Amino acid sequence: MLVNYGWEHWDEAITDYLPELEDATNLSGDTSLTSVDWNKITIGDLASQLSGIGRDFSYGDVATLDIPWTEAGLPPLPSEDIPRCGGNSTTPPCDRDEYFHGLLQRAPVILPRTTPIYSNTAFRILGYILGAISNVPFDQLLDSSVLRPLNLTTTSYVTPTEGAWVIPNGDSAWYQNTGDETPTAGMYSSSSDLAKFGRDILLSKQLSTLETRRWMKPTSHTSSLSFSVGSPWEIFRTKSQISHGRTIDLYTKSGSLGQYDSLLVISPDYGVALSIMTAGSSSSAAIEVVSEMVLQTLIPALENQMLRQECDRLCGTYGSSDQRKNSSLTLSVDTNGLQIEQWINHGVDFLETIQAYSSQSGGPPIQRVLLQATNLESTSDGQCQDDDGSRRVKYHAIFDSSTDEPARPPRIMDQSANHWSSIDTPMYGEIAFDDFILHFDRAGNAVAIEPRVMRDTLLKADREASNSSRFT
Repeated sequence: MLVNYGWEHWDEAITDYLPELEDATNLSGDTSLTSVDWNKITIGDLASQLSGIGRDFSYGDVATLDIPWTEAGLPPLPSEDIPRCGGNSTTPPCDRDEYFHGLLQRAPVILPRTTPIYSNTAFRILGYILGAISNVPFDQLLDSSVLRPLNLTTTSYVTPTEGAWVIPNGDSAWYQNTGDETPTAGMYSSSSDLAKFGRDILLSKQLSTLETRRWMKPTSHTSSLSFSVGSPWEIFRTKSQISHGRTIDLYTKSGSLGQYDSLLVISPDYGVALSIMTAGSSSSAAIEVVSEMVLQTLIPALENQMLRQECDRLCGTYGSSDQRKNSSLTLSVDTNGLQIEQWINHGVDFLETIQAYSSQSGGPPIQRVLLQATNLESTSDGQCQDDDGSRRVKYHAIFDSSTDEPARPPRIMDQSANHWSSIDTPMYGEIAFDDFILHFDRAGNAVAIEPRVMRDTLLKADREASNSSRFT
């Protein structure tokens, strides 16, 4: 959808493209509790799990299983209420007419845009909508728009006929024909292809960086404090050291069918994508255990490696070329991140000035001043570097007032969450105190820093001497 049309159709009603649903909107009587108001659902609602429609039509209907349900206490069903198709292990896949005939019998779960409700139905319908918009069947559109351009050679819409594949014993679902349900479940892939797909998303291989940033955002929260939903991202929030540290977002997409489970994890914070795939009778339990083990180990390792690399590039003392100014700034790194350890301007300890200003204006004590990179970089001929291979990157200082008090009772309105509202303030002569520009050479090492509020550029001292003992 995004590769071919961007956000052009995002807010359009799905009935614009599905005549089967358009015909079902003119119902007589009060059907609000038993019939979906399809006119109220947009394409974006389907993609972000906010449509309010059911999870499946018949795929999870246990009435299709050869089990004596009446003996288990359920009422007997007339034959017309038992689905004859669905695409699971006991029934063939539904064709389009059968699917919509059955789908229209299902009641809504909740009103659209209320809260995310997982729906396979939404993505099957999206497959039909993409076919209607493009005039190309979904499987062909997938191949021409995604698989071939990204060289995903071990990913396919249909059962592969070549290659080495993992096929567990028993009813694994490997040969299961999912038919038009495949846009939501049933594709084949390898862990290498899945991870490559995640990396290509991070690298904006097919979308613009602006479109990628818009896509990698939550659209709704869930009942969990650490879990939100995007389009169609399942977004987990954790800490960089798991129990403490800075907040890290993991954009994931999970899937399962038969004895197969898969998980794609994309971390914009670290620029890393990984895939975990399991197969077998215990694949569901296995992927839950393995993913937790991998992430518990990987996230702190990535964080500490990133901090070391940042210190190698940035740590040290920067000073004015005119020694009479007596101006310098020292950067160091600890588990909180890159921070300003010392800041002298014309002989004045400016960190003390910041502390005094915060106290005088009724603010809390500043515990540390962190430097955080932005995605603003100097450009030359469309490239993020200057003619000599150097580049300049904008950073913002975070005047962190949070304290490490494990015994502090939890707060509902945690004041440490207010950093986002203090960016770009205070100002002095229309330049914010937190506005910094770092200069990097061709090798990616910092050579100068501009605390822009000081109207000065400080040059880095000898790199080896300057970096010693700056990482803790």
